[in-house]
Amino acid sequence: MAPYNDIVLFHYSFSPYAKRVIWYLALRGIEYAQCIQPPALPREDINALGVKYRRIPILSIGRDVYCDTRLILQKLEEKFPSGAIGASDPEQKAVQKLLETWTIDGGVFSRAAQAIPPEMPLLNDPKWVKDREDYMGRSWAKEDIAKGRPEALAHLREAFELLESTLLADGRQWILKTKQPTLADIE
Repeated sequence: MAPYNDIVLFHYSFSPYAKRVIWYLALRGIEYAQCIQPPALPREDINALGVKYRRIPILSIGRDVYCDTRLILQKLEEKFPSGAIGASDPEQKAVQKLLETWTIDGGVFSRAAQAIPPEMPLLNDPKWVKDREDYMGRSWAKEDIAKGRPEALAHLREAFELLESTLLADGRQWILKTKQPTLADIE
């Protein structure tokens, strides 16, 4: 049953995109219900919504359904403006948007996916492996993941070094030099 605000998050437990929404909801103290989904298609609960979107997470607020993590976070900021954690001034907004784009579109996420340990239990599930291969257009065979993992880890190390030697080099705890985490930190 959905909480009083009618928010339901459809996700599976290890989705990094769902984690962004979960962290956001936790930081904001926004109540929500969860509808845990299988990691591979089909997802009958989502099909019942009439949604033909394969990615996770999906968030419903009442009868409205939001399918992209960026849109989900934007809508939550709009729906719950009191205590919003998004950047407020133009410089902070630029840093927040840059981090969002860098992590999602700039290769950090895809490199993280390539760094998955070959012993990850889901890699033993042929249905999940086929789902990932069909969606991403590349092999998810354990041996191929093992071959590409060192390069992926090198790129991830570079990404963290960039953050630590620039935005975090002055010892700040949070990206925007705030007293508490913001949306930029989730990005």
